[in-house]
Amino acid sequence: MAKLYYKYGTMGSSKTANLLMVAYNYKSQDKRIVCIKSSLDNRWGTGVIKSRAGVPDRECLVTTEETDLFYLIEFDINTNGELHCILVDEAQFLRKEQIKQLARVVDELKVPVMCYGLKNSYIDGELFEGSAALLYYADSIEEIKTVCQYCNRKATMHLRMVDGKPVRTGESAIKVGDTVKDNDYYIQTCRYHYFNPEN
Repeated sequence: MAKLYYKYGTMGSSKTANLLMVAYNYKSQDKRIVCIKSSLDNRWGTGVIKSRAGVPDRECLVTTEETDLFYLIEFDINTNGELHCILVDEAQFLRKEQIKQLARVVDELKVPVMCYGLKNSYIDGELFEGSAALLYYADSIEEIKTVCQYCNRKATMHLRMVDGKPVRTGESAIKVGDTVKDNDYYIQTCRYHYFNPEN
């Protein structure tokens, strides 16, 4: 039976590497999949899902906030035939309505959908819209774990660092970035070190 899966973790927890390994396994079994990511994530360019872990890249469909994901997948199936799985990277950037469209894909088109993404924003106490919707609608929720930058506790937060100083406020939770240290980057932390980062 098809399900809507939500696999979340902090930045640097190998979410994308996990997605790419799942894609590889489907391909090795000659099963057709579709990979999707939001146009908001343009770190590696458009139309490709890439991981810092060195797993082979994968071409993907790029969506905007206006994309109807149910229509997109229904059209793909009608054009290209049976679809075995849909893999969504950076699912936190999807709108609530798009998560509901993916739930319809599962329920009506009987295609499993695996969404990978962040749960919470760098902004104190704020969930992404797509993440909140997945926590509500997903059939299966799994945390991809990693450890805090500063200690051995589980990382549950990500802290935005701008010019060496932590940032926990802002107008929008969407500030695409990376864990590569520059003047604006992210680190994964436990709750304690989110509020008390070490120098």
